[in-house]
Amino acid sequence: MSRFYLIIILIISFSCSQKEVDERILKFKNTLGQRETIALDKLVSDFEKNLEKNYPNLTIENRYKKYLNDIISVSSGNTEKFKFQSNETNSEFHRSGLWKETYERDSIYGLEINLTGKYMKAIYSIKDSDAFISRYYKKREATGMLPIDLFIKGVLNSKSDFNDYFHKRIVVIEFSF
Repeated sequence: MSRFYLIIILIISFSCSQKEVDERILKFKNTLGQRETIALDKLVSDFEKNLEKNYPNLTIENRYKKYLNDIISVSSGNTEKFKFQSNETNSEFHRSGLWKETYERDSIYGLEINLTGKYMKAIYSIKDSDAFISRYYKKREATGMLPIDLFIKGVLNSKSDFNDYFHKRIVVIEFSF
């Protein structure tokens, strides 16, 4: 009988934690906007198709890690394997407004982070739910665009979870400009 209660408690616990994850995703999507969310999902899909093409024998977690490590280690070699956006996805990235909600063109500094855009607001809305997201938000808010090698080292050192809905999107958006 005690096993039965244990199983019931585990089911309820899992159900509650799953509900919490779903609520975070809904909060993020509602803040970002429907069309922008679809564009971001397409970016993640293209990114993961590219990972699968380049690292077919690895798990998704290890594909992300390998990709990030390869970017750091590439000097002036073939960078084609790092390009992942289809023309259609890139077009939707811009038409949806996601690009403008994430980045700004600055005549002096070039590309800058849109600190008041929907992307930062969406990250802010869920930042307290996860240590990685919280650190990412604080760094992005304080420094804007990080050099790619610093961003990658930060991601790899923070033990991000590349099976996590948000961690994937954070990595992908940093390579989508």
